[in-house]
Amino acid sequence: MSKNFVHLHLHTEYSLLDGASRISGTGEKAPSPLAVALKAKGMTACAITDHGNMYGVYSFVEAMEKEKIKPIIGSEFYTVRDINVHDPLEKRHHLILIAKNEEGYHNLMKLSSISFKNGFYYRPRIDMKLLKEYSKGLICLSACVQGEVPRLIIEDNYEGAKRVALEFKEIFSDDYYIEIQDHGIPEEKKALPLLVKLAKEIGVKVVATNDVHYLEKSDADMQDVLMCISMKKQLTDADRIRLEPEEFYLKSYDEMYEKFSWIEEALENTNEIADKCSLKIKTHADPGHYEIPEFDTPEKYDYLPKENNQREAAYLRDLTYEGIARRYKVQTKEILDRVEYELDVIIRMGFAGYYLIVWDFVNYSKTHGIPVGPGRGSGVGSIVAYAIGITNVDPLKYDLFFERFLNPERVSMPDFDIDFCTINRERTIQYVQEKYGKDHVAQIITYGTLSARAVVKDVARVYSIPYADADKWAKAINNVVHISLSQALGRGPYKNDEEKAKMVSPDFIKYYEEDVTAKTIIDMSLRVENMPRQTGMHAAGVLICPRPVWDFVPLQRSGEYITTQFDKKQVEAMGLLKMDFLGLNTLTDIEAALDFVEETTGKRPNLENLSFDDPNVYKLISDGETKAVFQVEQEGMRKFMMQLQPNCLEEIIAGVALYRPGPMQFIPNYIDCKFHPEHIHYLHPMLESSLKVTYGCIVYQEQVMQIAREVAGYSFGKADELRRAMGKKDAAKMAANKDIFINGKKDENGNVIIEGAVNRGMPREIADELFEQIRKFAEYAFNKSHATAYAVITYQTAWLKRYYPLCFLAAVLNNRITNADEVKNYINYLNTINIKVLPPDINKSKTKFSIEGNDLRFGLMAIKNVGEAAVESIIEERDKNGDFTDLEDLLNRVSGVNINKRMVESMIKGGVFDCFGKTRATLIASYERIMDTIAKDKKNSECGQLSLFDTLIDDEYTKFKYPDIPEYTEINKLMLEKEVLGMYVTGHPLNSFRNELKKFSFNTSMLAVVEDTEEDETNVDEDAGYKTVNYDRSLDGKRIKLGGIINSVERKFTKRGDAMGVGIIEDLYGQIQFVLYSKSFEQYRDLLKENALVIFEGTLVIKEDETPKINVYSVMPLEKEKEETKIVADASYVDKKLRLTVHGGKNEISGVVKEARRILAGNRGGNRVFFVFDWGTAETPERTEISDALLADLRTVLGRTNVTVEE
Repeated sequence: MSKNFVHLHLHTEYSLLDGASRISGTGEKAPSPLAVALKAKGMTACAITDHGNMYGVYSFVEAMEKEKIKPIIGSEFYTVRDINVHDPLEKRHHLILIAKNEEGYHNLMKLSSISFKNGFYYRPRIDMKLLKEYSKGLICLSACVQGEVPRLIIEDNYEGAKRVALEFKEIFSDDYYIEIQDHGIPEEKKALPLLVKLAKEIGVKVVATNDVHYLEKSDADMQDVLMCISMKKQLTDADRIRLEPEEFYLKSYDEMYEKFSWIEEALENTNEIADKCSLKIKTHADPGHYEIPEFDTPEKYDYLPKENNQREAAYLRDLTYEGIARRYKVQTKEILDRVEYELDVIIRMGFAGYYLIVWDFVNYSKTHGIPVGPGRGSGVGSIVAYAIGITNVDPLKYDLFFERFLNPERVSMPDFDIDFCTINRERTIQYVQEKYGKDHVAQIITYGTLSARAVVKDVARVYSIPYADADKWAKAINNVVHISLSQALGRGPYKNDEEKAKMVSPDFIKYYEEDVTAKTIIDMSLRVENMPRQTGMHAAGVLICPRPVWDFVPLQRSGEYITTQFDKKQVEAMGLLKMDFLGLNTLTDIEAALDFVEETTGKRPNLENLSFDDPNVYKLISDGETKAVFQVEQEGMRKFMMQLQPNCLEEIIAGVALYRPGPMQFIPNYIDCKFHPEHIHYLHPMLESSLKVTYGCIVYQEQVMQIAREVAGYSFGKADELRRAMGKKDAAKMAANKDIFINGKKDENGNVIIEGAVNRGMPREIADELFEQIRKFAEYAFNKSHATAYAVITYQTAWLKRYYPLCFLAAVLNNRITNADEVKNYINYLNTINIKVLPPDINKSKTKFSIEGNDLRFGLMAIKNVGEAAVESIIEERDKNGDFTDLEDLLNRVSGVNINKRMVESMIKGGVFDCFGKTRATLIASYERIMDTIAKDKKNSECGQLSLFDTLIDDEYTKFKYPDIPEYTEINKLMLEKEVLGMYVTGHPLNSFRNELKKFSFNTSMLAVVEDTEEDETNVDEDAGYKTVNYDRSLDGKRIKLGGIINSVERKFTKRGDAMGVGIIEDLYGQIQFVLYSKSFEQYRDLLKENALVIFEGTLVIKEDETPKINVYSVMPLEKEKEETKIVADASYVDKKLRLTVHGGKNEISGVVKEARRILAGNRGGNRVFFVFDWGTAETPERTEISDALLADLRTVLGRTNVTVEE
């Protein structure tokens, strides 16, 4: 009897939030915990059988093969009698299916796909009919106590169990096994002997398994927490599902023998099953093997044979030369040679069809009004792509390399990433689905994981920790993308000291070290962090296959969409055609801006005809007026452009490439060499041709390749290998390449393959220095093809802003209309360039922001709680039947539209109905009554309940009578306005503080200074639409006191990890950034709230090419001065009661009462409050603090005589 045992029932982390047998380690190169555990227990094979899916198959195979363990592929399916029946009370059972061979694997994929596509109802399901159809090559185990056979036995239906088992035996023959388990569960104890008896009676073998959900017995608590996270339960919940006892771990042979010594053949049969499995899965396709669909060429190419893609090659060649004729008026030898060279490589490597597929959907998009970007990535370097219209950047003009994209020495699939307008991208994907067949196209899965902040909150909830504590701990983790708990705790790993400084979270460490509860939660969080919690759909990835997708990968359902079960990395490794249909907001901006231009001028500019040499466009960028301009809007990039003063596209290209982590340290040298050519230094004259365009600096990956070719004699392919080795920091390859770069390389016959720098005339010491220089920079060097394409978009957006600023910025606003912060950001900017934003108006506003003369009108959809569909209906009614006369008229005319009270309230607060001449307080007090009355009348009308009196009464007398309620105080009105609009539009809350603000010696109007020169007047361009702002640098370092309102504030961290506060404060004249460093921030952080009225004391910082800011060292509230009599009067309200009288029926007064209680809620205190209604008096549960200001606000809502203070 062999002492080997094979686990055939095992759940990895891909049994989402149920299995915890980790395939993947916690670090990028960490070993697989599952593989390590199996090896430690001496096991030579193992199966993966995740619940209802095959998500983990590729990761599992890679991890097992790395440790020389045989991977066995399976899944635990959910079975029902008929997948077409959707009964919430149906009996759903488990069944283990394992692939013996390739046919079995394909059937496993098909069953898994069908279970999601056709069988999904709460769970992915299959039935007996499907099992019969797709059973070949599969081994079937009867599963755990949730399997149909053991479940019938437990329910005392032995004959039913026997009947079902015989069905399975008929389908799977000798590959059907009765599965027996012993975790100490009473149901198992009852079923075990009867399952063995049944197996003998029907002539099938038994196999012992352990239902593995975690690796070690000590991991049971961790798996329990995962299940609680999944089911949104707490550990203290009595009704939750749990795995008990703690026996669901990866047991050794001895532990399994202890359970099943009485039936050793059940252990031996695990080896028999493992031996039956001969499936070999390739996790990576053979070099040069790709699964690309055949492109359907026009009939005129049918005379050519299909072999070797001859039809596709001929069609691509014809399209290319047609495009070259359009693109180039004069076709030089350089152009034609490049075309022939590229076509030869493309066709020889078998990628003619690939080019045609991409051309086809790009061409469809362009001819159907779907904006497409000029290109993206290294594909921009292809002249064939440029000729046929995949890209729109001339690679010869900007010296772009085709070999960076495709070369015979790098056998890998080319990768065109295409940018589309975000709104219409889906139309292109639908076209691809229709062209190649929906079963040939699928979008790609992604996995949402338990990330650092989220996992702390999830685990805390499971342990019944108050949300406030969990939120506090989670927020103490520095806000860095992809940070781990280990990195936040200072344990690493980190790429460098800079990354460590960003990630180490002092407050989080303090909680961990000083709070026992926090430590418990964080320790558990560390154990479950990064486990997958749910699946999603990749934002851009689309798979296009030559046969139905399920022939290659299993499918699953993600909402309404069908996606792969394997992720992007896995499908690429398989050699499948994966396209990225990327959404780029800026393309939507451009298209909408052109629509506005056409609407307002009658002409539509063609941006493809831009010459990229307009000095006015470069002046706009050089002046730092780059708000909303693609790639150069960020403050650091804006500053860089102002220093660089670009005057050609090459300099924008370099800027895009340089401004990123790493090469930024070379920016000063690049700028210096531009303005001082005498400072340009080449290590050797051989470098000038490569580096002249970037003033002697290495900026692009292509330059690394060019240097390798021109200095050391590398081929394009070998130069690209060198570039990739440098980028990946592969020490071994780098050492080998250094010797080759300097000394060259010969083959085994002594033939020179690479000459080497020394053999080409470069001194050895200079060659050594050069290699180290390019090695250092190549880690950060950027793809010039990509930078060029994006620089084109930069120029296009700058051109639109320069010549059509109103149209362009209106488009930008509309494309971000649902993001209140973005809308606020751009409207604040519009105020600085003298573009007026008109308030929303029910009779003038459109759905989105619209142009009125030289101004912008606020769009209704930009108001909080206002939906697009409802607004469209309102505007349709307005256009059809004329302007609305009052709120009642509006609500009557759109009564059939889904307009709710919340939406109407938001529109009132935003001033949408100010045109009706009623105060906002009046409308707030009235709208609910109007809506209720209209709804009631409509219901009565529909039910035929109109009386004779109703039909005779004159409309004039039934018209709603609005109460006469004074307007809110200005501050209250503006706060409500900002609540729904995200900003102040009709006034400013500081208006009532003008007297107090006059006492300060500084305000933001003092920052800007107009230089008194003759050039100022002559250089003013009326069409520019912007002003260049110069700041008074004499104020730098001045101690000032400033009063204002905080627009925004956020916590950031210094490189040392100290917390600091940064934000924007606004006064009556403008706004300015502020910074509070750690000590001041901790002292005043409670006063730093959005909308807080404050006084800052600090020091002005005004540097050249930088936005001014205040280094704040003191903060205090901004308050109105109070007269002594008012103080005495307020003091007299102590121990008094507030009586609020409201007349009318309950339905009539609800809006007034609601508004009054809202005002009271903002003034909490110790005074009791009573509402006096027509039917009685009621005390509010909340108490308030009576003050003159409170009484004034209440009287605007209820009327002066209805608000009284009593003993």
